[in-house]
Amino acid sequence: VSYATVAAPTIFTPIVGVTSVAFSGDKVSTEKTTNMSTTSGVDTYISGTQEPGTCDIKCTYEPGEPSQVGLEAVRLAGAAVPFEVAYPLSLGGKNFSGIVESATISLPLDKLATIDYKVKLSGPWTIVTTGA
Repeated sequence: VSYATVAAPTIFTPIVGVTSVAFSGDKVSTEKTTNMSTTSGVDTYISGTQEPGTCDIKCTYEPGEPSQVGLEAVRLAGAAVPFEVAYPLSLGGKNFSGIVESATISLPLDKLATIDYKVKLSGPWTIVTTGA
């Protein structure tokens, strides 16, 4: 998982310590179009806007680590920045613009410290494919 702080030139910074990435399902809203002329009393719909979802990034927390410090600065700025996620085993990936909504730190005594980022996708995302 990498992010860029500016769109041009786009220079991506890999996030250190990533242990898992999960995308919520995107969703298309629907608008009911049923009216007095609708046959058989069955509701009809048209598609509306698309909700692109979120990306949850779980990492080992490393205080002072430059990529995590930089992502915190992005969160505090509240701006959408480019992200790219490369899937393992050359399975492609996903590119999107996102806003870092939260960074939750957990400091258990008997386990590794973790930081969980929630990134809200903003606008369309693209699938990156690799040659087979």
